Formats: sequence, structure tokens, C-alpha cells
Amino acid sequence: MGGVEKLHQAVSRHKLLVLDTMVFSYHLSDHPRYAPLSAVVLEAVESGNVVGLTTTITLAELLTVPAQSDDRRAMQEYELYLAYFPNLRILPLDTSLAREAAWVRAATRLRMPDAIQIAAARLSGADGIVTNDSRWVGRVVQPALVLLDDYVNVS
Repeated sequence: MGGVEKLHQAVSRHKLLVLDTMVFSYHLSDHPRYAPLSAVVLEAVESGNVVGLTTTITLAELLTVPAQSDDRRAMQEYELYLAYFPNLRILPLDTSLAREAAWVRAATRLRMPDAIQIAAARLSGADGIVTNDSRWVGRVVQPALVLLDDYVNVS
């Protein structure tokens, strides 16, 4: 069984997954190594097999590249893509999320955008986070990490 199939099985074990920014950026940029894996995750959310959650941090990070090239149309398309993605909730940064992110950052020493994603997972009761950020390994125990690199070239 290959990595795509193993990732599909891993994702299907979850009910609520937080999707880190790179899931979307790999998919939207058609990344040669990770797009097939991000497609598995996004298809699971789109089909309703799992509920997806991300934060407004993801939106800000995705909009940065088109903003750098003053591509307002791409910015609008990315925003609409996230806003209307089936079975995906976008959690805004509010006071409770900011407070939880501070706790996460203090405990893990991760960057604030990462701490916000992890805090969102904790506050929402997510049972997993899909990322490809190896700095999270060993620092984030709950919820479970689904690291895309674990499924690359798996046979």
C-alpha cells in the first residue's frame, strides 16, 4: 500500500481535522511532491468524511504571495476558495483563541502562527492536525499530528 492510500486511512480515522496552511498551499501550487497528499486530505473534507477546520491565519498566509505581486484577483479567488470549501470551517482569531495560543506558544516555543493553529485545534476539540511542519513533532502531543512527510514515497 502506497503513501496516498495510507494517508487516506490515517485521515479517515479522524472526525475533526485542523488543516495547517501548507495543505492548501501545496494543493493550490500543485506541488510535485505534496499535491497528491494534500488532495487526499482535501477530498476527505470535501466529501464530508471528516470535518475540516482552519483559521484566518491560513487565509492571511495564503493571501501573502498574491499580495506581494499585487494580484488582487488571485487574492479574491483564494479567499472564495476557502470560504466556500465544503465542510471546512474558518475559525477567526478572537480573545479565547489568542489566550490559548499564548499558552501553546509558551509551552512549545513555536512561532505564533503555528501556536494559533494548534490552539484552534485544542479549542475546537479536533482529534488531529494535518501539517508538514516537523518542528511540531515532539512539541505537540494533543491533538494527534498527521505529518505529510510521513506519507511521501511510502510503499
